[in-house]
Amino acid sequence: MIFREAQALTATVAPEARLGQEPASPSSSDEQQLHLLVRRLQEGDLTAFDSIYELTRVDAARTLRHLVGNRVDVEDLLQEAYLRLLTAVKGYRGESRFRTFFYRVCSNVALSHLRWKRRRPEDSVAEPPECEAPGEDPERAAARRQAARLVEVALERLKPKKRIVFVYYELCGMSPDEIAEAVGSSPNTVRSRLHHARLEFHEAMQRLLVTRHPGGDHGAP
Repeated sequence: MIFREAQALTATVAPEARLGQEPASPSSSDEQQLHLLVRRLQEGDLTAFDSIYELTRVDAARTLRHLVGNRVDVEDLLQEAYLRLLTAVKGYRGESRFRTFFYRVCSNVALSHLRWKRRRPEDSVAEPPECEAPGEDPERAAARRQAARLVEVALERLKPKKRIVFVYYELCGMSPDEIAEAVGSSPNTVRSRLHHARLEFHEAMQRLLVTRHPGGDHGAP
């Protein structure tokens, strides 16, 4: 769910509480398969890259979507991420999970894009995709879309490095140590960024919810 539908849109979220997560991918069995595919690719079998792409594309697209906050940009950024991966994978030695290695590539792509985007304040956050699950209650679907919108707007207010750490922890379920490896920083720096990102995200959500309900709990119905 979208951070538990932005904590049901109106609940007070404790800054230290971990938000809801989508399942982290790839699985451990996929990790083993990816390690074998990487070895084949490093030995010159380019068909292995197609298999790596198929195994990781959905996760990479979802992650980039949350990192950059604009689905319109995702396809271009995906292409850039896989082009960078094709070069970077030559240096992969298996010391970390492949997911962590690839997330470092994604974070570099996203960081460059976010820095560019912050210089263009006229670019607003795109609306989340209008997708509904088969048979989903229309009111629930509308609440989910609203939650997704609020989350994206709140994420947009975080500085790029904080946003990346926040998304990797809250959405991808990565540990601070794993995030540190993915973003090329120290675990203590990651924890500090995460702490401040949580506070800022929480504050942004509360402001958005007050705007959505003028006067807060005491406002007019």
